[in-house]
Formats: sequence, C-alpha cells, structure tokens
Amino acid sequence: VRVGDYHTLVPEEFEEEIGVQQIVLHGAYRPDSSDHDIALVRLQGPDGQCARLSSHVLPACLPLWRERPQRTATGCHITGWGDTGRAYARTLQQAAVPLLPRRRCAERYQGRFTGRMLCAGSLQGHSRVDSCQGDSGGPLVCERPGAGWAVYGVTSWGYGCGAKGSPGVYTKVSAFVPWIKSVTKLCWL
Repeated sequence: VRVGDYHTLVPEEFEEEIGVQQIVLHGAYRPDSSDHDIALVRLQGPDGQCARLSSHVLPACLPLWRERPQRTATGCHITGWGDTGRAYARTLQQAAVPLLPRRRCAERYQGRFTGRMLCAGSLQGHSRVDSCQGDSGGPLVCERPGAGWAVYGVTSWGYGCGAKGSPGVYTKVSAFVPWIKSVTKLCWL
C-alpha cells in the first residue's frame, strides 16, 4: 500500500510503501449484491508501525455506530486516482460532494440500495460530481464541526460515472463500526 502519494509517476517526499500483513473481508459480502462491501487491511510497516504521520499522511476517525451522516456531517469530500472520462488520473483528484437523502437512492436503485449504503454526489446540470472506476475502496470523508474528519463512506458502486440521476453509492461505515472494532480488537492488539 502506498501512502502520502499525490502523483503516481513521481516519487514524493512523503510517499511511503507499506506491506500488507492481513486483509479481512466482511463475511456477508457477496459480489453480486455489493452489500456489506467493506474490508480491513492491516499494514505492516518498519518497526511494527503502520505509517508515519505527516502533513500529507493523516488519520481520519470512525463515525459513531448508527450515526446518521446526513444530519451530522458537513463538508464531505471524495478522493481517488480513478477514471476522469479521458484516462485514469495521474494526480490525486478530490471533489466536494453533498450527501443525498436515503429515499433518493432507494428510489433510483430500488432493491440494490440497502440500509448499509449512502449515496452522494452533485447531480445538477454541468456540475455533476461522482467517483468512477479506479476510485473503489477510496474514502468519502466529512468534517465534524469541532471534531476533525471522519470516514463516513467507502466508494462502492453506481450506474456509470456522473450519469444524470445516478449518484455514487458508498458503503456506510457507521453501519459497520461494531464489526470494525471486533476485527481490530481480535486481530491487532
């Protein structure tokens, strides 16, 4: 895993590659539904450390279990090196995205959209913003006033990229907090 990267072809001062010690997939994940689309990656850096924190490598908090980000989160952003419509990005892309009401995505995606998912994106006219192929597994982070940043979503799926009326779908991290804590407690202490 590479942390601190900005330009994929240029080695940077804060860039670091860290080995993967373990990957834990959620036991209920099934690729044909995209539900429970979450995994944890345990990194094994030098001297047992995961990553060196810097101005370019910072942690983000977990949300509270069952927290409703549409009510608590402000200033949400997605990041990734995915498809931009012309090619895969060479530099890290970021965009502000609004979280959308659950009913909007439930109507659009009908049976595929579950309570363990969020949807986000700007769907109006020329300013549509969305994740795309190559961004999967990346974060949807939101600022919590006075409490830093939290990872509310993990880029999962959608219909096309920035397609009118089809927002991006993200795994809702707050639905998995007990699972995350149980895996990290059992495996990594």
